[in-house]
Amino acid sequence: MSEKSQKLLSLAQQLRLYKPPDSLNNPTRRQNGIPQSAKPKTAAVLICIFEGNDGDLRVILTERSSRLSSHSGEVSLPGGKREEGDADDVETALREATEEIGLDPSLVDVVTVLEPFMTKYAMTVVPVVGILFDKKAFNPAPNMNEVETVFDVPLEMFLKDENRREQEKEWMGDKYLLHFFDYQSGRKMYTVWAITASILIRAASVKVAVKTQKMASENRGERSQKLISLSRRLSLYEPPPHLNNPARRQHGIPKSANPKRAAVLICIFEGNDGELRVILTQRSSQLSSHSGEVALPGGKREEGDADDIATALREAKEEIGLDPSLVDVVTVIEPYMTRKAFNPTPDASEVESVFDVPLEMFLKNENRREVEDEWMGDKFLSHFFDYQSGEKGFTIWAFTAAILIRVAAIVYQRPPAFLERRPTLWNGIPDKDLAKL
Repeated sequence: MSEKSQKLLSLAQQLRLYKPPDSLNNPTRRQNGIPQSAKPKTAAVLICIFEGNDGDLRVILTERSSRLSSHSGEVSLPGGKREEGDADDVETALREATEEIGLDPSLVDVVTVLEPFMTKYAMTVVPVVGILFDKKAFNPAPNMNEVETVFDVPLEMFLKDENRREQEKEWMGDKYLLHFFDYQSGRKMYTVWAITASILIRAASVKVAVKTQKMASENRGERSQKLISLSRRLSLYEPPPHLNNPARRQHGIPKSANPKRAAVLICIFEGNDGELRVILTQRSSQLSSHSGEVALPGGKREEGDADDIATALREAKEEIGLDPSLVDVVTVIEPYMTRKAFNPTPDASEVESVFDVPLEMFLKNENRREVEDEWMGDKFLSHFFDYQSGEKGFTIWAFTAAILIRVAAIVYQRPPAFLERRPTLWNGIPDKDLAKL
């Protein structure tokens, strides 16, 4: 496989795992003055993505025929109304694309269906995302009764502010922005707007463009394939039910206490020798608490954070300058409870150094020490992992070590080579159950 086709394969793998948020999975009806009893009208459009000559992801669009009675000359995605013989939205989108622009369905690998969009006219439009691996095999044959021109644009343009205009509109008391994207192709200028622009903004924001550009590297061999496989496997991870909420009452922390929440980023990459490594920080020696200790990038959740992922990415950017667009978030593991109130994680000015270690070291007995500890009648082992980086030695222990032992066990699908004996407070798995991972 070439680098370009590998990018499309990675994109296809990524999008197959996409699930629309519950809040977006059904178009709103009643609040827009459309009674729920109204008979729904359904259409489907095809977001057909391919790789351009410059390695960018591009999407196929059409310019509607000037002879049409409605929306003539406007830019749209291939698609149309669902017909009685269509089995589902995918079949509608592929059939319409064949009829409108001559796209053979066998050339398209359908990878996901995005959440539906509702038009003012009570029409539900379902975007179907497909990958066109062999662009050369597609020779556009527009149906001149419906389509004036077939062209393509960079998908990422719908995430940028360049060549974009906006108008504030209001409908049924609901204020919104109408976006207009201008695109020059040869001597002709096209404007993508209305529901087509909204659908493509959504498609691009699902990381169709941003994530996959960052996944492509100068050498996409076996090592990067390892990360792709790991990403796909971790995307399917779900914490065991008994671990999904940290224990509170049995450790003297009343359930009525106002919970304090933080998130850390376990950022895995592939080292030069092909091993999986994780990024860590050493806290500044000038801090009043936990100075000089090793920690994962992260910190306390702030009011503006949408979720734990937003918290972890924001903190990593503030602390170590990690651009969130470089990170493909694949899963969230079960939460952990500390034994005392949360101490805010330092920002970038409070980090002494940033380094990385092999993830697998947290399953090995090498360079590991342990101390038996007790808290509120709960006996457990504190693990200390020593790591030499250049002339400097680091020790990973306590909460950070516990999290990384758990992550390594999930990634490598095996228990550690030592007795873990974690405190119940840390939501630990009994050692006898680790073999079931």
